Amino acid sequence: MNPASTERRAHLRAATQARLQEQRQQPLPAWLATRTARRALALLPMATFALGVLAATAGGGFNTAVLSAATSLLASYAIVALRRATRMLDNAPESLLDEREISDRDHAYRRGFRLTLLLLGALTVLTVLNSFLAQEAGVQLFESVGWMALIFASLLTATMLPAAALAWNWREPALEPDDLDK
Repeated sequence: MNPASTERRAHLRAATQARLQEQRQQPLPAWLATRTARRALALLPMATFALGVLAATAGGGFNTAVLSAATSLLASYAIVALRRATRMLDNAPESLLDEREISDRDHAYRRGFRLTLLLLGALTVLTVLNSFLAQEAGVQLFESVGWMALIFASLLTATMLPAAALAWNWREPALEPDDLDK
């Protein structure tokens, strides 16, 4: 490997970690500092999935496109807000975290995995229900375009679940006596 490129990558990595640490140290806005606000944000993945289901049942055309765009916007906002509310704990490298933060993040990833399994279960139930209704009543819940909107919303929802699980139980670290004087 080229020593210059290795050195450049190391410098970029160090600069990125420094920028991330600086962002993590900024105080949270007042509306994000409460546990109630974080729990409300943690429910946004459900809203994203619900919008995806609504887009999937819209029957295609303009309604599906508008609802899919709304789903994308809501998911983008939710991902940024959830990560900000938890001080980007789910993205931070272990070298920037203490033991409690690593434990909280790992626990949130386990809960996020379980929630993702529940999401896949919900998709399976919708698939079986759609198939049953198509065979028995000649009615489909989702057309082909609807399935694409539903899968898209599910992927967006799955990307938010670890951060949502973290935000649900996350607590601001208590200041230690040395930090109170600063």
